[in-house]
Amino acid sequence: MPNLVTQHPEDGVLLRYIDGELPGRKLRQVERHLKACWQCRTEVKELESTVAGCVRYRKNVLQAHLPDPPNPWPDLYQEFARIDSSASGEFHLVAKQLAARLVALFGGAAKQFGSSKVRQWGVALAAALVLVCAIWYQFRETPSVQAAVLLKRAVLAAEAQSTPARRVQVRTRVAQAFLPVKEPSLAPLRARFEAAHFNWDDPLTAKSYQSWHDGVTAKQDAVTTVPDPQSPALNCYQIRTVAAEGELATASLMLRMHDLRPVEERLEFRDNEWVELTDITDATTRDDGASVAAHVELPVRPVVPSRPAAASGPASISEELQVLAALHEIGADLGDPVEVNLTDGRVVVGGVGIPPDHQQQIHGKLDAMPNVTVQFSEGGAGFSLPGGAGFSLPTAAAAPTSSGLPALVEQHLGGQAEFEKFSSQVLDRNESLMSRASALRRLAETFPTDADLAVKDREVLRAMAREHAEAFARELAGLDRALNPLLVSLGGSAAPRTATATAPSWQPAALELARAWHRLEVSVSVLLGVTPGSAPAGQLPSDLLAAMGEVRADVDGCLHLLAQ
Repeated sequence: MPNLVTQHPEDGVLLRYIDGELPGRKLRQVERHLKACWQCRTEVKELESTVAGCVRYRKNVLQAHLPDPPNPWPDLYQEFARIDSSASGEFHLVAKQLAARLVALFGGAAKQFGSSKVRQWGVALAAALVLVCAIWYQFRETPSVQAAVLLKRAVLAAEAQSTPARRVQVRTRVAQAFLPVKEPSLAPLRARFEAAHFNWDDPLTAKSYQSWHDGVTAKQDAVTTVPDPQSPALNCYQIRTVAAEGELATASLMLRMHDLRPVEERLEFRDNEWVELTDITDATTRDDGASVAAHVELPVRPVVPSRPAAASGPASISEELQVLAALHEIGADLGDPVEVNLTDGRVVVGGVGIPPDHQQQIHGKLDAMPNVTVQFSEGGAGFSLPGGAGFSLPTAAAAPTSSGLPALVEQHLGGQAEFEKFSSQVLDRNESLMSRASALRRLAETFPTDADLAVKDREVLRAMAREHAEAFARELAGLDRALNPLLVSLGGSAAPRTATATAPSWQPAALELARAWHRLEVSVSVLLGVTPGSAPAGQLPSDLLAAMGEVRADVDGCLHLLAQ
């Protein structure tokens, strides 16, 4: 996000500011900017006036002409209370049955010995055992009961409410798409869901998660409260299930607290492949739960060339570099899956699932350039898996090995709340590092050598690569500061790094950096319990320190080569 003290806030930030949706740090940044910027202060006043007009229209005109609802809203809380009492009744029934069996057992033994004193001690011992078993059962089953009750509530809430059509983003390690979509390339992913007994047709629902959850016999559940990713001012329940058998190793479902609507889901398979599903439907509720009009985006341009073919000669590699530089200026080479290819004498820019506002920025930057075609596919129109990677069914499902480190990390950090805060910060840095490493790798793969480029083009290419490498180095330093004290406290120690051969140019160095970063990213995920690991618990902290040193050396070597 730009520095709001020196630059104007991004689109939508001021609207979130007047709605009270900004987190504390961003709120203070915007307030400092507004004190110094009359232009943004004027825009805030105009936004407040517009919102006030909308509220008056809704209250005085719209509500007065709306027909009465056809049926009263059902009271969901009565049904929730019935489910709670049902779960509690099951527990008491188990306790009573266990008590009766123990009393009969010890009572029979006392009769056999013929002593009333023995009979009294037997009954007392049976009662004590029942109490111990009841406490053990309650603490052992509480997370599972909470998860089951929450899922039942969410299913009932979905059935009682008329849910509009949703748009769900599906993201994997190698691609992304939007549901509903029917593409032949998704057949391997569908096969995985079917093998895991998880509903593919409507995966992001409490009913689908509940159906899979109830079919797993050996599992461990955890229920936590996390911020809503769509509205940080709200909270969500997060159900996380670790399965001891089946194709899925872990699954997590995030439910909005005020209406139990699923907003995010993550499924992790035995071979460390994963699928993330996110509800990207426009929010239709305020923070207090009241309904508001859905946001309507500008129509997306049809999939047609942005300009007719020019009469000039075919596009050159220099023009492809100019397109990449233009995308770099607006940050379109980070995050969004924008593809640039030199095809049939033209530079073709496209992608799937690019937000409409980003599409407009890209069109505005590239439409005037010769020999450039900008075309975007509708969300879900394509979902290619490069080289067929990512979704081959495993031949044998190995049982996940848990290092036990997440619990130890949580203990060192001072509790679950601190662990979740720490994990969120580390994963945010990981995402930023991944986007920089990917952008640097794409440049190295697109231009494996720059010796044939003109001097000016070579300078442009190296400037982009250097900016990505420097940003990567800054983020890596922040990750190192966060992880190093923790890893040392866990007994980690980095062995001296052996000298490696120096790459002949920055391109091979960038590719090696991307590979080293991927190894480090996987180790960090294992440390935080995001993915299962196979290394012994005592070895992982030292491995992480060594991997951090390797990545640091690689980025330093890449920067050194870029400076030559």
